[in-house]
Amino acid sequence: MLLLPGGLLLGGLLLGACQQRTSTATGADAKAAVWQSEAYTLYPDRVVQQKYSARALSPKEIVSDYSSPANEFKSAAISFKFSINGKDNEMVSGTDHHFVCETNTLHSETPLIAFGKQLKAMPTGAEAFLKPGARLKIKLDMRGVLKEFQTKGYYTTFDGNRLYKEDFKGVYVAGSSAPLIWDFDNLVNHPDLKLQDDNNDGIYEIVLALNVKEDEKKTLSRWVQEKDLSAFPTYQSTYPLSDALYNMAMEEMVRAVEPDSTFRTGKEWAGVWTRDVSYSIILSMAHLQPEVAKNSLLRKVNKKRRIIQDTGTGGAW
Repeated sequence: MLLLPGGLLLGGLLLGACQQRTSTATGADAKAAVWQSEAYTLYPDRVVQQKYSARALSPKEIVSDYSSPANEFKSAAISFKFSINGKDNEMVSGTDHHFVCETNTLHSETPLIAFGKQLKAMPTGAEAFLKPGARLKIKLDMRGVLKEFQTKGYYTTFDGNRLYKEDFKGVYVAGSSAPLIWDFDNLVNHPDLKLQDDNNDGIYEIVLALNVKEDEKKTLSRWVQEKDLSAFPTYQSTYPLSDALYNMAMEEMVRAVEPDSTFRTGKEWAGVWTRDVSYSIILSMAHLQPEVAKNSLLRKVNKKRRIIQDTGTGGAW
């Protein structure tokens, strides 16, 4: 749907709903703007953003003609990190490689990066954006790691852990821009993010398509409620769009529960994450889905009854 500040949109609609409970937004009322700014105009039954609009046909259906301009403004600055066997084991959390792709050509290539040695991007001034169809070759020097495998039988990671030669399954790249992901535990399920050493010289490479059509932020053209929401509080107002957005949010809440009755973190993020589930529970899930909230919290407590800290640059907060 339209990419708008959700809090402002729902907040304005809900406030208006509290002030006008007796009338129905039809005819002339449906044409009067509730809120207007340079970015968008909000009506009781729809929102208009430049040439795009989204309209509530009923409390259970919304249609939209929005098309995302994501490919036009995809940053050329890439943050990434290497991963042996799909683990966050290259450098300390929060330390990543940074590279700015070329913006006047479709092909960019990093310098040779030694595993465990941070690559820092050179300052370029104004923000630059990738051309549609841009590709990046990443080159990784694994000779230091392989030498330790050969001489010691293991490689010692930054945190002192030993990774034994016979356990080495491959090296992956995680990162900030699609098709890269920061979900280290899920990297092994993405063979397209595994670097290859075709020459057996210890230099691993991968070519990434960074700004292809399929990477656009997808927006549905139509939403129709499918889930049964009868177990949850209902909401009804004089604003059809507000009613539909409420039902959409409730359905998304129901869909965000895994088969094991814990909260889903995201499409690309498997398992329960301490930070994400904590925010959700504090904001409303403790009231709306208390059992799922309890299951999710208990999943992040170890045998010593201590909270399990997430890994990664963001989840470890």
